[in-house]
Amino acid sequence: MAAGLRAQARRLWRLAWVLLLVPVSVAEAVFLAIVDALAPRLRRRIQPPMMRAWCGWLALLWGIRISVQGEPVAAPAMLACNHRSWLDIVVLGATIHGSFISKAELDRWPVVGYLARHGGSTLYISRGEMRSFRQLGGNLVARLNESTRIIFFPEGGISGDRLLLRFRPRLFAAAIAARCAVQPVAIEYCGGDGADQAPMGATEPFALHAWRLLRYRRIEVRTTFLDPLDPHGRDEKALAAQAQAAVAGVLSPASPRGGKTFADTLGAAERGLRGEGSDINGKKGAGV
Repeated sequence: MAAGLRAQARRLWRLAWVLLLVPVSVAEAVFLAIVDALAPRLRRRIQPPMMRAWCGWLALLWGIRISVQGEPVAAPAMLACNHRSWLDIVVLGATIHGSFISKAELDRWPVVGYLARHGGSTLYISRGEMRSFRQLGGNLVARLNESTRIIFFPEGGISGDRLLLRFRPRLFAAAIAARCAVQPVAIEYCGGDGADQAPMGATEPFALHAWRLLRYRRIEVRTTFLDPLDPHGRDEKALAAQAQAAVAGVLSPASPRGGKTFADTLGAAERGLRGEGSDINGKKGAGV
C-alpha cells in the first residue's frame, strides 16, 4: 500500500515537471528557428548543447540512468541502433549529437513534432513510399557531406518485446554514397525497477506508455558504441547484416519477456549476408 502511494506521488510530481518543461521546450525550438533564419552558423554551434540538455532533462524526469561503453565515431557517420522504445531517442539525444531519421507521422504530433522539426534537425521518411526514400537518400548524403552524424533505427519500427528485428538495408546506401563509416549501436534496458517496462508494445500508444513509466523510480540503460564498419567494397545488404550481427552480439541472450536467443539473431544476420533475406523469426522477406 505504502509503495503504491509512493509510486503514484512520484508519477504526479514528475508529471508536473514534464508539463512545466513543455512551454520551455517550445520556447527553445522557436528561439532556434529564429536564430537559424538570422544566423545559421550560430544555430549550428548552440543547437547541440541545447538539445543534449533537453534530452538530459527528459532522462532525469523518467528516472533514466545512462551508462556508455565504447566511443562514438567522429562525424560524418551513420549510427545504426536497435529500437525498443521511444526512450531510445532520449537516451541517444542525451549522449551524442546527431540528426535522427523518423517516421513522417512524428511531424504531425502536437508539440513533439514541432520540437523535432525546429530543434532537432530531424529527417522524415514516409514508410513504404519509394519517392520518400529517394528524397531522404539525397538529404542524407547532403547531411553526411556536411560532417553530420545520422542516427537511425534500421529495424524499421520498435521491436518491443522481441530482442531484435531484421535490419533493413535501404538506408545503408547513403553511407556507401557518402563513403562514411557505419557504427552499430546497441541499447539495452538492463536494470532498475522499470527496466522490464521500458520496451514499448507495438500497438501501445506513446502517451499511455510514457504515463506508465513515470511511476518507476529508476531505469538503467546501457549504450554500447561498437567498432565502425567501412562501407568500401560492401553493398547495403552486407552492411545491414553485419551491423545487425554486431548489435546482436552485445544484447542479452534473451529478451526480458521471451524474445529470440542470441544464436537465432546471429544466425539470421548470417543468412542475410548470404542473401537469404529472412528475419530473426525465421520468416522469409524481401530486403527493404
